[in-house]
Amino acid sequence: MSMRSQYKPPARRISSTYDFMGLSGCHITPKGSDKPADMQVCFLEADYEGVEEGEASADPFTIELKMYLEMKGFPHKIHIVDPEKGKNLPEWFRKNNWDGVLPMTKYDKEQYKLGSAETMMALEKKFCVPSMSSGGMGAGRFRGKTVKNLTLSLLKSVRPYDDTNPDWKDLVLEFKELDQYLVQCHGREGDYMKSKKFSLWDIRMVPALYNLVTIANYFKPGFALPDEVPHLRSYLQHAFEDPVFKKFCPTVRKIVRYYEPKLNVRIVLPDDVV
Repeated sequence: MSMRSQYKPPARRISSTYDFMGLSGCHITPKGSDKPADMQVCFLEADYEGVEEGEASADPFTIELKMYLEMKGFPHKIHIVDPEKGKNLPEWFRKNNWDGVLPMTKYDKEQYKLGSAETMMALEKKFCVPSMSSGGMGAGRFRGKTVKNLTLSLLKSVRPYDDTNPDWKDLVLEFKELDQYLVQCHGREGDYMKSKKFSLWDIRMVPALYNLVTIANYFKPGFALPDEVPHLRSYLQHAFEDPVFKKFCPTVRKIVRYYEPKLNVRIVLPDDVV
């Protein structure tokens, strides 16, 4: 037998079964590098009524990144910052984030990521265990940004929630596509979140959808999820009860206060709205 036929390649450590199968797009992670080193995260400081100094904003980008880091189990140091005021900005933030994009993450000495989506995708690609690219809603399309944008434009519009409002028509179409995606993933009788953990898709979608369905009627009465999306409605009932989401979800009052300056309105909230 030739030397060539006797040769065996060295054993490799596979990050996850999804990496081995080529499904997750993960890199082979060297032993001992299963967590980012010296991770620091900058979140925007809340600047509205009812919050304490040094409290993070109630925006969905902050919430989704907090959820992701919690579920991955990544230790990290938090900085609550305000770029417009130049408040609490680390030196590495000043040098690498001229536009003040938040959240911003630093890890592994010189790795910098701007925004929650870029951060989560980069970390998920390098640190596959535990995998967040499957489970929950699977590795479906990230539509969170679309919902966030439609929420603002819909609430700014003076038109009602009907077919005369193009923003509402776009949002209903988005809801229907989400509903169809749920059917594809779980079937029509699926219990969408039972015994499942959030994936990246869920983390991006749930905070944005929660903001929309909980505060829309305070700014413009008449909002309700359409009857044509029963699977989305069922999914949200389960997702809003997820313990990690509940841990980081802001109160309705804080979410309303977050949106007020964006919509240039002031809402008088009942005393029982916390």
